[in-house]
Amino acid sequence: MSDNKKGSRFTFDSFEVTKANSKAFEKAKQFAENADLKPFAIFGGTATGKTHLLYAVKNAIEQNSPDLHVILTTTADMISSLTNIISNSGSAEQFREQYMQADVLLVDDIQELAGKEKTQDELILLFNMFYESGRRFMMTSSQKESHFGIKDRLLIRSFWGEFAVISKPYINAQLPADEERAVIRNGLLEDGEHLVDVFDLNNFKAYFINIWKYFSNYIGLFDVDRKDIRLVNNLNDILNVLLDETPLEECECQTCILFTKAMLYTISSYDIQVYKGGFYGNGVLYIPLPHHAGTSDYEITIDEFDEEFLRLCEEYQEYECF
Repeated sequence: MSDNKKGSRFTFDSFEVTKANSKAFEKAKQFAENADLKPFAIFGGTATGKTHLLYAVKNAIEQNSPDLHVILTTTADMISSLTNIISNSGSAEQFREQYMQADVLLVDDIQELAGKEKTQDELILLFNMFYESGRRFMMTSSQKESHFGIKDRLLIRSFWGEFAVISKPYINAQLPADEERAVIRNGLLEDGEHLVDVFDLNNFKAYFINIWKYFSNYIGLFDVDRKDIRLVNNLNDILNVLLDETPLEECECQTCILFTKAMLYTISSYDIQVYKGGFYGNGVLYIPLPHHAGTSDYEITIDEFDEEFLRLCEEYQEYECF
């Protein structure tokens, strides 16, 4: 279970309310203030402020109702907990019992359970127990469609009762002006537009490395200013091109998609910063592998990029042969 002091700075007062996130903000406040509210879910892409609101709920409840026990956790922690308990001859009941100690349960990043049916089943049982006992629970997810490997039960409105969708990236701070940084950013924006127009594998790899260096040097957690967020939008545009049609071989295209998603996830995910000490701490890129059966997510450094890109490309090529 997650207990992070950094989360104390994420409050409702420090949240920048926009037209895109105002509904989620208001519903999250209502959830925090009203013990009788139905379960609540927030859906949205990366860097939309979902985790900020989750921590804001936790901080508000603990401040206004200190007698209540609030547990905020991530699905990564839940998977690890269930695995450890079962591997040590424990039971699923023991897994649920540790969370049933809470009066309020907050779970971040449900989409990370994609393909992990056992943990999904346990979470559904856990949520049902909270509901039946009149306790509150809330979750966030970057996916709203079950075909991404999440069971309908965890996503349908009738299960949650209340939900909100945040459609645009969230920015809650701006960094001081930096002329050198602006020059690099503008070059990356221009290069990214050319890459979208005429996709080339070598240009992609060079651009990826430069984006990696930029974010490692200049971006801190949730300190993405309004101009830097355009680089995130560029990466999304590149991902859309890859998902649509490129002149690349299928194995090359799939590897590019994987690395682009990894970059977007790493630069946007609160959890990687806090629980894996990832990208911003030491320049590490986090590679989520939800579609690689039997493999675990892993991290690589920038010096390992070429080798890992080639290795994953070869794995995709082998997979095509089946």
